[in-house]
Amino acid sequence: MLREMTLRQWPLMLGVMSNLLLGACASVLPGPPRITHPQSAYEEVPYPPPAALVEVVPPSPASLSVWLDGDWRWQGKFYLWRRGGWVDVPSGSYFADWQSYYTGEGRLMFARSAWYTLDRTRIRGPKIRSAASSLPSEAHSEFQATR
Repeated sequence: MLREMTLRQWPLMLGVMSNLLLGACASVLPGPPRITHPQSAYEEVPYPPPAALVEVVPPSPASLSVWLDGDWRWQGKFYLWRRGGWVDVPSGSYFADWQSYYTGEGRLMFARSAWYTLDRTRIRGPKIRSAASSLPSEAHSEFQATR
């Protein structure tokens, strides 16, 4: 079959194979309903957060729990790591992942992960039912700071 393919068919076949491989790498963890941050959630920061820390995902504590990845939080002069974990989604709430962007003037704006209602009113997020853990070979604290 591969011998019979023409040169014009190879790019299509490679595209299909790439999509299948990328789909196999996708996360299968359930997540919360998503929303975008309101503009008021952004603050200027001097530098972007570092790469995410590696976390081990524990088994889900309940069938309706969803997974939140760990993330960095800006603390005025540095970032602190907040572990991910399994949570129960509060009724009528939506989750916005951290976001950053550069303005036209070159300022870096950052909004930390947060929970909102549909009208983008910020609300207290749910407590983590079962937190992620670190790999045994990593030495970092729950509140590891950068810079």
